[in-house]
Amino acid sequence: MGDGTTNIGAWHESLNMAKLYQLPIIYFIVNNGYGMGLKVERGSAEPDLYKKGCAFRMHGERVEGRDILATRDAVRRLRQRAEEEGEPAILEAMSYRFRGHSVVDPARYRSEEEVRQGRADDPIQRYAHALSEAGLIDEDWIRQTTDRVEREVQEAIEFANNSDNPRIEDLFDFMYATPVANMPSKEDALEAARIAGMEV
Repeated sequence: MGDGTTNIGAWHESLNMAKLYQLPIIYFIVNNGYGMGLKVERGSAEPDLYKKGCAFRMHGERVEGRDILATRDAVRRLRQRAEEEGEPAILEAMSYRFRGHSVVDPARYRSEEEVRQGRADDPIQRYAHALSEAGLIDEDWIRQTTDRVEREVQEAIEFANNSDNPRIEDLFDFMYATPVANMPSKEDALEAARIAGMEV
């Protein structure tokens, strides 16, 4: 979840339930410093988001989310704790959002200097540097991998652009992992579309 989610009442209710029933959950918060356009410290009375579980006697901690190995190790440790002890936990991963919240957000609430500093600590470049320093990869491998990833992304974009639009009657497909008794039908999807004034 994002940092803004931790201000929602339903999230706090879920923390309470998780602790009451000893559910093996890791609440993974990606804290990029902004809930949409509002700084975390201006939108949350407790800006250290990992501490928000203390009212429920829930363990919480913070990790440098731009450090892939540190994040992996923290998740691995908390997962083992959850599986063996049935203990939920909060893990706050600090990061930085390179762009606005959405395509229509020009992010004018941030200074150019702040964005420049944030982008300077790119987690992918940080990890590539660590792998290079360890002698596991070289510049040629980085170039080839970058080219391959860019090709795959472009192929995915072209596939999406050339695919048919989804059908209204498929609206509820894959909503649940397994069938449920009150699963909406294709007729329900068509009726929902009609109510919304969509062409069916």
